[in-house]
Amino acid sequence: MGEYYYSEERTEPFSQAEIDSRLKNSIRVPEDLGSSEDDSIPLDKLIIDDKHRKEGIRILVRPLTRSRSVSPGSGNCRWLALRAEVAAAEKPETRVLAVTQTSKDINFALRIPGESGVDETRPPIWCELYYDPASDNQILYNRSDVPITLAKLSLADGEDDDANFEEELVPGTTKELCPASWRLSVYGTAVIDFRILTKRVASLRVPRGPPDLASATIGSSDALNSSVKRSFSEEDDGDAAVEKRLRTVGRGHANANDDGVIVFYPRTMVDPLVFPLPNAATATEVAIPSGQALLQVQRDETITIPGGYELDQYQLTKRDQIATTAASSVFTAQHSKVSEVPDGVITVKVLKTRGPDNAKPQDSHRNVIRQADVWLREYRSQEDLQHESIVRLYGGDARYLSLYMEHVDGKDLAARSVWRDAGTDIFTGDRGDAVRILKDIAGALNYVHQRKRVHNDIKPANILYSRDRGAVLCDFGLSTRTNDAATNGGTPYYVPPEFIGQRLRGSPSDVWALGVTMLYVLKKITFPDARGRQGHPKQLYWMIADLNRRTHHHHTGKGVSAVAQMQQWLNEVNEAKSKLNQRDKLHLLVSQMLTPNPGQRITMAKVMSELIKDVTLDK
Repeated sequence: MGEYYYSEERTEPFSQAEIDSRLKNSIRVPEDLGSSEDDSIPLDKLIIDDKHRKEGIRILVRPLTRSRSVSPGSGNCRWLALRAEVAAAEKPETRVLAVTQTSKDINFALRIPGESGVDETRPPIWCELYYDPASDNQILYNRSDVPITLAKLSLADGEDDDANFEEELVPGTTKELCPASWRLSVYGTAVIDFRILTKRVASLRVPRGPPDLASATIGSSDALNSSVKRSFSEEDDGDAAVEKRLRTVGRGHANANDDGVIVFYPRTMVDPLVFPLPNAATATEVAIPSGQALLQVQRDETITIPGGYELDQYQLTKRDQIATTAASSVFTAQHSKVSEVPDGVITVKVLKTRGPDNAKPQDSHRNVIRQADVWLREYRSQEDLQHESIVRLYGGDARYLSLYMEHVDGKDLAARSVWRDAGTDIFTGDRGDAVRILKDIAGALNYVHQRKRVHNDIKPANILYSRDRGAVLCDFGLSTRTNDAATNGGTPYYVPPEFIGQRLRGSPSDVWALGVTMLYVLKKITFPDARGRQGHPKQLYWMIADLNRRTHHHHTGKGVSAVAQMQQWLNEVNEAKSKLNQRDKLHLLVSQMLTPNPGQRITMAKVMSELIKDVTLDK
């Protein structure tokens, strides 16, 4: 997990069936709602008070059609009566649909059924609003079959009149929306109005004292830096660094946290108002109004996460950084709501949504959507798994795309200078390690497969290992149900031969991937992922999605097709397999895991029964 290779391939993992299953709920607009009086009061004029902000309300929705129902895809919606800035005496309140983002919500779905009649014929509308964890904005994704027109109804502070606009979004496209009021129309008919609200701000307790604990600055540029590097000066002492961070907290945010945070930052202020804390001698609290808050926490700092529900409120104290890649940051921490763990230490994984600064807007939007869906998949796949060789999931927070997991005191099998020789890329363990790894991971996969799940990303980097604990399987971000369509996600060196042409994956695919991993553990091949490294003397890399393109003109820079490159790799795997000793039970099992025909390939249940029968494998 400590390195990032080109071989890490992430795709949008949700099938159409899964998306539909998430959107079964429908909220019907009551008959007495939506009168012309309701519709005439702009959403911008409705007052959101502190009580509503504490509940975590992020969107106000007003359907405008006769067929008034909204399918939200979550249970966190309710009708709310709000006062207007200038309310009529006979109608002091207006009811709208209020959408709350909890720690389980990555998005909100707007589904408006179609209408057909003499006066009006309109197709159904389906859009999703994905919450951006790094800002107050939301990504609108048009999943409808028809173009929709998006109009901005209100101006943000500092915008001129020209900022109001209308834009057509064709099916499958995205648009980043800032906090404001918006209207969706189709073929000239207004369908729905909605207002995006700013989110509540997390706060950070910065220790005063040793310079290494508070020597960095938070700035807007850090929020865009995927590797979360900080700028700091050797001359900074503890107190000066704290003051520096106070001064550099992202400017221009509209919303101050109301949970005792001592920095208040209205849009119009040049400098924040700083109020002393009772424990100011040991720590100073600052608000984190911009950027992905959990990526801005330094060692020994404590972040306070606000929430509308008790479970959504907690504190996290960062300890040691474990790994950082372009896709995620992994570190140890203490969580105020997780008490049943040794020393109170857990592992935190935060998915990143910010790509390169020069990325196209559509690519940036897709990355937010993809990472949100990966988070949801990993959370749902792992929340009910209880196995000694699977990393336990304690919880997660969709608002920050974070997962809170058991801390396993062991490095992954790809860790350089631990289980992999830094110079040769050869596994450094012995036969006893190989037997233990196969026993533990075969047991974990058998458990997963019995529950009709497929992991889809078995590889050395997703197996944590120490001789005390054994091997532990992690990273369920690409997991699918057994009967789901095959995913293009994963890492190419571990994809089975039946994926070419037939596009087959499933339980046998995990078995194949573990077989390739075991070839590395048995020192029959070097670490496969290193082959994707630029400058590798035998570089070999292809995109999984290119293996089943209708045309075969998808080549790498060397002009070799993905299929040809994978065939070359399969030949190398077969050559390594031929060097296994068929009279050695351990080698024989690995050989049977690498049977080309998935129907004849050994199952994890069979591997487990063979391992239990033979007590002499370590010899």
